[in-house]
Amino acid sequence: MKPILIEVPTIFESMTVNCWLIKEPEPVLIDCGEKTEAVWEALNVGLKKEGLTIGDLKKVIITHAHLDHVGMALQITQHSDAEIWISEPGLPWTDNLKGMLDARDQALIQAFGEYIREIPPFKFGYKQLSPYWDEIPADRVKTFPLNGNIEIGGESWEVIHAPGHCINQTCFFHRQSGQLFSGDALMEIIPPPIIDMSIEPPFERTQSMAMMLQTFQKLSELPIKTVYPGHLNIIENVDEVIRKQIKRIIHRKELCYQFIQEGMDNFYQLQEKIYPKRKVPPTFLMILGFLDLLKAEGKIAIERESKRIVCNSKNTDGTAAFSKKQC
Repeated sequence: MKPILIEVPTIFESMTVNCWLIKEPEPVLIDCGEKTEAVWEALNVGLKKEGLTIGDLKKVIITHAHLDHVGMALQITQHSDAEIWISEPGLPWTDNLKGMLDARDQALIQAFGEYIREIPPFKFGYKQLSPYWDEIPADRVKTFPLNGNIEIGGESWEVIHAPGHCINQTCFFHRQSGQLFSGDALMEIIPPPIIDMSIEPPFERTQSMAMMLQTFQKLSELPIKTVYPGHLNIIENVDEVIRKQIKRIIHRKELCYQFIQEGMDNFYQLQEKIYPKRKVPPTFLMILGFLDLLKAEGKIAIERESKRIVCNSKNTDGTAAFSKKQC
C-alpha cells in the first residue's frame, strides 16, 4: 500500500500540510487540513484526481489535535458519512474546543512566564484559532487508545504515542512494510515543541522538548523504512534524519548554555542570537525548549524577580547561588 499525497495550504508561514489518502478497501484520509476555502478546494481537487469526492470518504484519521490537521473535519462530516478518528486524549479537542485552546494558551503563558517578564506577543487561544477549526458532533467521532492498533487500508497499524510537538501526537506504524505516518512528530525540520497541559494529573504544563527527544529515541528503535510526514517530503533516510534532529537540538541547547556562560542572561537576547533572522513563534518555542532542558540538567537557574537566566551553582546549604563567575 502506497498512500497518495493531497497537499493543502495552511495559514502558518510558507508551509503546506500533507493529507494522505488510502483508496482501498475504502477511502481513508490521514489528516484533513484547517477550515479555509483554500483547503476545501485543494481537498476536492486532490480527491477528484483519484476519481473520488469528499462524499466517498469513510474515515478521517487525525494524527494530532492541531488546527492544520483536524480543522476541516466538521465540514467533511457535513458532506460525507465519514467517521473522524482521534486518540483518546485528543477527544476533548473535538467537543470542548474553547476550553482546550484556552488551557493551552494558559500553559504557554505559564511556561514563558518562568523565563521572561513580558510574554511574547502571540497567542494560541480560542479567539485566534477558532475561525479555522470547529467542534465535531459526538456521533461522528471515534477514538483509539494511545498504545493500541487502528485499521488503515484494511490492515492493522500500531498506534505510537509521540509527544513533543503536541501532547496528543500519534504516529501509525505498519511493522510488516516499515511505513510510518508520522504527523508532525518526525519531518525534515525540527517541529516546534508546543506547550500543552499534561493529560494526566497533576495537569501541569508539559516539558515538550524533553518529550520530543524521548519520541525521537522511541522512533529510532522501530524498523521504519518510509515516513509519510505531516509536512514537507517523504523520508527514506529515517535513521539519518532522526540523528540529525537530535544533534541539532543538543547543539543549539549547548549554544544557549555557552552564551549564558558568557554573560547573556535574557531570553530575548538568546532568541536573537540563535535565530537572528526568524522572530516567529516556533523560534521562541525552541528557545523555551532549550532552556527547559538546561534547567532540568541543573545547568541554569532563573532569578525570580528579574527573570535573569544564570548559571546554576549550589551553596553548601543547597540554595542556588547566582553568579556568572561560577559558570
